[in-house]
Amino acid sequence: MINAISLNIDGSISAHGGAAGDIAPLRGLACRVVIPDGYTLRSFFRMLETHPMLVELNPFLPELVDRYRICPPDGCICGAVGFLEFRKTVEMIGFPGEPRLEIYPVFQGRLGDETIEIKPFDMDMLLDIPVVLGKLQHVIFGDRTDRFEFETVYTLFEFIDGIAWALSFHNAPGQCAIRG
Repeated sequence: MINAISLNIDGSISAHGGAAGDIAPLRGLACRVVIPDGYTLRSFFRMLETHPMLVELNPFLPELVDRYRICPPDGCICGAVGFLEFRKTVEMIGFPGEPRLEIYPVFQGRLGDETIEIKPFDMDMLLDIPVVLGKLQHVIFGDRTDRFEFETVYTLFEFIDGIAWALSFHNAPGQCAIRG
């Protein structure tokens, strides 16, 4: 049984620490994801092109892949973003009142210690920026002083769905359009 997979720069998926070679991506959806140095948003889209069944995991992905295909083949960077970070947030909210716990993915730019919202940047400004897996951030009742960070793992499904969700806010894909 494979418990970790490597997402490779060329779009292939292989068993992490095991024999080289592509694995069936659907078998890897619940596996821990490992990405190499040099992995970029373009690598993510190469994976979706290499394994088209993964595009069906999120309703925003078909349009995002179409937008990726019309971007230049290289040089898609923006000086305002040093790297793209994928992480998870666990947030306790609703106090006073009825407290609740929310868990959600975050995909943002970083430049040094500064967090950069990537929503204003077109895809052709982000594709060749390195992607890293960040720590889980635990926020207690929205208090900036009560934030903790923890090492965590991300599954292939979380990674794909979280990036698709974040990118869905760029240029308002058809699924987000207000219809009259």
